[in-house]
Amino acid sequence: MVDDLSPLRVLAAVRDLGTVTEAGAVLGLSPSAVSQQLKRLGRRLEAPVTVRSGRRVTLTPIAHDLLERATPLLDQLEEVLHNLPTASGTISGKVRVAAFTTAIRAGVPSALAHLRARHPRLAFELIELDPDDAYRAVASGRVDLAVVHHWEGQEPPAHPSITTRRVGRDVADVIARKDALPTHLGSHPLEALGAHDWVSTGRGTLCHSWLVSMFAEAGRAPQITAQLSDFTLHLDFVRAGLGLALVPRLGRPPLPEDLAVLTLPRLPARMVCLATRHVQRHDRAIQATSDQLHSVLNDHQESLPPS
Repeated sequence: MVDDLSPLRVLAAVRDLGTVTEAGAVLGLSPSAVSQQLKRLGRRLEAPVTVRSGRRVTLTPIAHDLLERATPLLDQLEEVLHNLPTASGTISGKVRVAAFTTAIRAGVPSALAHLRARHPRLAFELIELDPDDAYRAVASGRVDLAVVHHWEGQEPPAHPSITTRRVGRDVADVIARKDALPTHLGSHPLEALGAHDWVSTGRGTLCHSWLVSMFAEAGRAPQITAQLSDFTLHLDFVRAGLGLALVPRLGRPPLPEDLAVLTLPRLPARMVCLATRHVQRHDRAIQATSDQLHSVLNDHQESLPPS
């Protein structure tokens, strides 16, 4: 029905990202080129494939039906292309990687540098993304591989096109000043700790939600008096005597001498995973990158002491 697959790929990107501009950025096309592809497809179908919805673009019913029929074929073709061996058998290409902040601090750049030294024809693009955004970037094809996490006991976002690989369990500690350690925690420590001020990441982030849900089990809400995106700033907050912090161990710098980890009967933890699209799971460049990241991040977690 179409001369090539480009209009279908453009249509899928617009569906996943919601705007012509974002779809063009992922596909390496200008917004006008994206619009031309959509018009071309509409002429073939003799019906429009998109409609405006505020600042976003949504697909028409006929476009949704077309993609539902075409997506399995596109995925099969993409899998074949990704698994074609190179003439020399070397690993080459460009792998786009997304990772959350503490994973980057824990060694993602060094892992990529080590891998590039072993495979000179392999290139990388690294961007910092929170897990929710990273999952969407993988699903839309904006990145090839993402380091993500979800809190233990909570399920990660489900997406039919994404496969995940577990890296490890990243424990989070409650950090306090040594000269102001909470006492008399008793058998219900969260009830006692709820009387203190806390620092958290921003509202809507996974770490903020987990801190709130942790205290919800004790029937109260934490007194969050600061919202800071960087966990190193959380340690500064505690050192200043402003309150307590819940800080994961992955990517955490050594604690200053005036800070200590509180002993709790049950430590919260988040599960760190690697996510990629199912059709790319056998791609040699992505697989090699996944193996290297798994090794570096897993070793970091196993070697990091509580304090």
